[in-house]
Amino acid sequence: MKVRILCLLLCSFLLAGCSDFISEDDTSEDDTTARLAILDKESAEGEKENMLSLTMRPPKTLNPLLNEDVTVDKVLKLIYEPLFNISEEQSVIPNLGASYSLSDDGLVMRVTLKDGLKWHNGESITAEDVAYSLDTIRAASEDSVYKYAVNYITDYYMENSLTLVINYSQVYSGAAYNLCFPVIPKYFYDDDILPTVGSGPFALESYDTREYRLKAAAGVNGTPQTEGVRVLISPDYDTDYNAFNQGITNVLNTDEDGWFSFFADKDCNMFVYSDNCFEYFGFNNSLEMFKNQAVRQAVAYCIDREQIVSGIYMNNMDSSLTPVNPTAYMSSEESLARYDYSAEDALASLWNSGLSPYNYTFKILVNEENAERVETANVIAESLNMIGMNVTVDKRPFEEYAELINADEFDTFIGGCRLRAGFDLRPLLLSSASYSGTNYVNFSDSTMDTLLNEAASAVGSDNTKRALGEVERYISVQLPLIGIGFKNGVVMTSSDIKGVTIPYISNCFVGAADWSFG
Repeated sequence: MKVRILCLLLCSFLLAGCSDFISEDDTSEDDTTARLAILDKESAEGEKENMLSLTMRPPKTLNPLLNEDVTVDKVLKLIYEPLFNISEEQSVIPNLGASYSLSDDGLVMRVTLKDGLKWHNGESITAEDVAYSLDTIRAASEDSVYKYAVNYITDYYMENSLTLVINYSQVYSGAAYNLCFPVIPKYFYDDDILPTVGSGPFALESYDTREYRLKAAAGVNGTPQTEGVRVLISPDYDTDYNAFNQGITNVLNTDEDGWFSFFADKDCNMFVYSDNCFEYFGFNNSLEMFKNQAVRQAVAYCIDREQIVSGIYMNNMDSSLTPVNPTAYMSSEESLARYDYSAEDALASLWNSGLSPYNYTFKILVNEENAERVETANVIAESLNMIGMNVTVDKRPFEEYAELINADEFDTFIGGCRLRAGFDLRPLLLSSASYSGTNYVNFSDSTMDTLLNEAASAVGSDNTKRALGEVERYISVQLPLIGIGFKNGVVMTSSDIKGVTIPYISNCFVGAADWSFG
């Protein structure tokens, strides 16, 4: 039996400011209605006209670097600005940090802060605060949102008040992406004392078990146009959705399937952004029938990505054959092998290798709670059956689905994962990760391992892109898995909120200081 964390199939490898995939919630409609009634009552009591309102889960801590919940992380970023952000095209861009540079050997990072930045209390933000933040992450639990940020770091020191030097134990091409954590002041308060000193557009004003209130503050990126933010404590995504749909809240961020259909008739603003939630068709490559590359290619020709993306995901997904987001500047999509939908090409792939489609019988495993995945599996199975294969869809509750994949008791499956920004694909495809990580497709290939390691250890963006391109091209030919696409996230607001810009993967509420009612 493999030692794995089952939930990783629907969760992230490591989170970076975006929400998890979740299995369907079994909360009854009556429970949801009751929760909404409570939120609505709280909303009516002392509601301010010029306040943003949204939801999050109950926080265990108000320290963004110790926090383990992604919905809480989004809210805390309104108080604590990240060192760097990740842009729409997934490049690392300045925020508190003005710049970063790597040594020629890739083992030393020099981070320089913008000059003149202040905390809410007027004190200067310095490299000492960044060092304190890294100390805090190092002491955090393994489940904390930003634990990955200290990967491969051996030590760090202040070169001057605005410069921190970080030493690494090994070269890691994604090191800059690990700098996108919130920075907290070196005198950060304990949780039982109100932590009012941040650098974002809002500061914590008050809180209880039902609601958190943030007030406008003079942050490093401007003073808000709104008076503050009401953050209602919500137990689940169903309640989040219904609260927004009924006007109890006026801001919602989600990447959950089906959001477009849910809000298709609502008068609201939608700001769609490319996320790193990768959906794919996975083979059990340890099975004899899938060890032949021609069979995997035949399946690829039978996956009508255009139909799936437009008809099932309502174009709220960017089609992608490989686990590199095609909207990212690191993508080499144009140089990849192509598998446009074609029954003729699928059959030719088999016949040219002396294979017959009638010899292939297998199941596509899918978690039954996910309607989009079930429909995708049905479409693929129908296409494969049309060329003579015998393919059925095996729908299971999520727990059974995950257990079967974990135990290698499957033929193929439709699955997904959130890939951390930084383009490190080793957790997904490295041979050694087959039994100790998240290589659920059991692909073991020494050439793939070499290419993955070269991409992860490249120094500089140009070298990384070249190395990652080689990984993508190899994936597109070998097809250890077949990508369907990257799902989009969305920030929705009521129609009277103006000034919202396209969100970032690393910070969905970026630019909140410029939001206003009009």
